[in-house]
Amino acid sequence: MKLIINKRNFLFLLFSSIFLFFFIFDLDSFFTLEYFRNQNLVIQKYVDENFFISLIFFYSLFLILIFFFLPVSAIMVVTGSFLFTPYITIPVTVLTITLGGVLNFFLLKNIRFASIFDKANLWIKKLKYKIKDNEIQYLLLLRLVPIPFIVQNAINVILNISLKRFFFTTLFGVTPYIIIYSLAGFKLKKIINSNELITMEYLLTYENFFIIFLLFFLIILSIFFKRKLKI
Repeated sequence: MKLIINKRNFLFLLFSSIFLFFFIFDLDSFFTLEYFRNQNLVIQKYVDENFFISLIFFYSLFLILIFFFLPVSAIMVVTGSFLFTPYITIPVTVLTITLGGVLNFFLLKNIRFASIFDKANLWIKKLKYKIKDNEIQYLLLLRLVPIPFIVQNAINVILNISLKRFFFTTLFGVTPYIIIYSLAGFKLKKIINSNELITMEYLLTYENFFIIFLLFFLIILSIFFKRKLKI
């Protein structure tokens, strides 16, 4: 019996294998605050001596990790801000994550991810019809909800959002989180050499996320008033 592997199955197997390989061989242990803390002096010395090469390598690696759906964005934003300062990392990270999202978008389209939900086609059409007048606002809300980036991208594909809207809502939607995590990286610089246990929760506080709640509230408010004005 001949084994036929089409492009869709090949891509699915490839990305699944890389994802599993990443965790089975504990490669995720290289993307922790503890590892970075232990290697801080070596990494910082190399960056100081090879700034532009380090910058290009770091964000190329970041883009590859996003492309393969690997959940390391938070640590990459924090360490990037530590190594290159927030003034550089905020705009570069926004572009990197947006480009990574676009690559995810194309990949999910390529493997016809949305076809998995064919049976829910009627429900999806109803949902798309309900949000069509405020599509941009809802897509921005989706970016502000703290769920995995790949899940957000998958929802965009399922709803058959245009690439243009996907690009701009991603660009603006991820920016608040990137600013918050970049400032956490700046804070890390001050405590990296202390004896305290450093965790992501330690670097971030509820106050940091006030801007997210505020944006969330303002977007919902704009949807509400737009509906009222139409009535």
